[in-house]
Amino acid sequence: MLRAFAAVVDNGSFTAAASALRVKQSTVSKWMAALEDELGVALLDRTTRSLRVTDAGLRFHARVQDVVSAYETAVTEARGDSAILSGTIRVSLPVVFGRLFVVPLLARLLRQHEGLELDLVFSDRYVRLVDEGFDVALRVGTAVDSTLRAHVLGGSSRRLVASPGYVRGHGAPERVAELAYHECLVLASAQGRDAWRFKAAGRTHRVTPRGRVRTNNSEAALTLARGGMGVALLAAWLVDADIRAGRLVQLLPDFEAPRAPIHALTAPGKRVPARVVALLEHLRAGLQAPPNV
Repeated sequence: MLRAFAAVVDNGSFTAAASALRVKQSTVSKWMAALEDELGVALLDRTTRSLRVTDAGLRFHARVQDVVSAYETAVTEARGDSAILSGTIRVSLPVVFGRLFVVPLLARLLRQHEGLELDLVFSDRYVRLVDEGFDVALRVGTAVDSTLRAHVLGGSSRRLVASPGYVRGHGAPERVAELAYHECLVLASAQGRDAWRFKAAGRTHRVTPRGRVRTNNSEAALTLARGGMGVALLAAWLVDADIRAGRLVQLLPDFEAPRAPIHALTAPGKRVPARVVALLEHLRAGLQAPPNV
């Protein structure tokens, strides 16, 4: 019951707690009712639409976390190292980066730990971590929700590119400000249209990109850039092979765009399950030096 209570508070809902514990939601509800009866106080105020932890619940949760953590550590030690990565981890992955770099790392992890199960959901949408029952969400270059815990896994350089045909037809910009007059392929973000920022000689230069195409998929922007449809600001790992092959040309090479951080987001709270911690460590080690990142 203590694990269930901690899971409800940490995950923010009975549904997410049930998913984390791999039990039915009705089972979690029964455990919570039994725990409150045993204690003689209300730990949670719940309606059909909301869940609030009472003052007594907050005080109890502060003590329970250490108890639950100690219990899980004892179970792990009793079962041995092979039990550290067991159970299911539900992960939200960005489509392109996830397919190219994360999946190969996860394949190695699965081969090493037969007790681990992964539920992988590929989407460039900014998922609601707790409400949708995710343990981890990986994000490249997007703003981090301040209500979540962010773990930095690495970072990616970015290149400003266009096709040789586009450059022949429209010319190559010599200053950042000139990009305002070019056809730009804009990658959408959760916050809306973002300025492109560059640094050179200690100064910051910015421009708001404009163009006929706006997309949330970097592979789509890459394909259109290859086809001469405009200028794109994309991750180095996505475009460097095309630059080497001559399919794309790097523009404004002396102006450096900010690196796109690679974050793993987890739910707020002190305790992260051991299998999730191990997954984050595995990804951090693997993403420190993936090709062209």
